[in-house]
Amino acid sequence: MMSLESVLIIAVKVFAVMDPFSIIPYILSIFEEATQGDEKMRWTALVNKVEVAVIILVLIFSLMGRPLLNFLGLQPYSLEIGGGILLLYLGIDTLGGFQQLKFVSKRLEEAVVTPIATPLIVGPGTMTALISLSVQNSVIDLVLGSLVAAFLTYLVLLSGPLLIKVLGRTGTVAAGRFTAIIIAAFGVQLIISGISQVKLA
Repeated sequence: MMSLESVLIIAVKVFAVMDPFSIIPYILSIFEEATQGDEKMRWTALVNKVEVAVIILVLIFSLMGRPLLNFLGLQPYSLEIGGGILLLYLGIDTLGGFQQLKFVSKRLEEAVVTPIATPLIVGPGTMTALISLSVQNSVIDLVLGSLVAAFLTYLVLLSGPLLIKVLGRTGTVAAGRFTAIIIAAFGVQLIISGISQVKLA
């Protein structure tokens, strides 16, 4: 039976881990770089595509996260360590001027899923959170809570250009650099958390 309180708690936790506010400068950088060339896409269209990918990802990990780990014989800390390394690399790369986009793809359409939808929004932290929450919550509560978090993320991303306009160009650059530090720090935190859970024989 669905619990409204559980759904709201899950939504807040997942939304906090997704942290769409901190990645807006990065996504806008990807968008501006791609649209300066021949590729044309509206910001709303980009956000809509990203939201579809985000919804699919959160549903996959809400429904299949724990069974998948059990099937593969993996522990949550393995995901934290591996995901932490990925985030640490992404944070360093972002600090250097968003070079990851040039390495991954030169087309905005291809960047929708990677790196925007994952790992920027639904990254290892979100995946780990969903898997952890699946242990103490029903599937219905987890799915509904995840969808609410995805919707809130969608609203934040839609307002991205306005938020950046308020901050100004200098503020946007500063926010982007600060975001890189946060991403790298979160990656280190995941690595430490994962290692602390490893039981040595």
